[in-house]
Amino acid sequence: MDAAGTLLRPRQPVGVTYARVAREHGHDRDPVVVEAAFRRAWQGRSAQPQAGDGRAFWEPLVAESLELNDERVFEDLYRIYASPRAWWVDREGLRVLGDLSRQGVRLGILSNWDTRLRDLYHRFALDRLFPYLICSAEHELEKPDPLLFRAACRVAGVAPHEAVHIGDDPDKDVAGASKAGLIGLHYDDDLGWLGIERELSRLRRAPGWFARGGVGN
Repeated sequence: MDAAGTLLRPRQPVGVTYARVAREHGHDRDPVVVEAAFRRAWQGRSAQPQAGDGRAFWEPLVAESLELNDERVFEDLYRIYASPRAWWVDREGLRVLGDLSRQGVRLGILSNWDTRLRDLYHRFALDRLFPYLICSAEHELEKPDPLLFRAACRVAGVAPHEAVHIGDDPDKDVAGASKAGLIGLHYDDDLGWLGIERELSRLRRAPGWFARGGVGN
């Protein structure tokens, strides 16, 4: 299971949060302009793997999004996004995935995120449903690298052909999973979790899929 954009989402648009914190330190910024700048900066830096606590990745991205270098702004934003208050968990996703867990399917999170995710994982009690967390920054690899998907399979104790990865990014989550030998399912905001349920039902009807030792009982 992917995390950002699929299971965990910001409570506010990034541009709104960035502009608010910048204003608190005397910098007037338009949230709409900041949001657009953030998306451009993200696309430009998303190929760079996040390592460790992510500061080396996020500090220049924040500066580019706001067109300013203010350490106070960065530190405040860094703390905000390390807190559960900045995020909401998709409850419908938890329902769908909880049903899978009760059927004996092993669940885990595989995310391109820095090490702050591990604290969020515990504070949201996601470890109760997802026994495995594979955080890219701890491996210094990022999706769509097949090595990260295969590392996740090793942690979960399954072969790649026994695994499904669900995520919102067609390239990193779906194509990346497929290239590593997994089945990649695309979470589409328009279809929501109903779309994922349909895809999972289709897989369940495939002969032997959920009967395989790594995926189900």
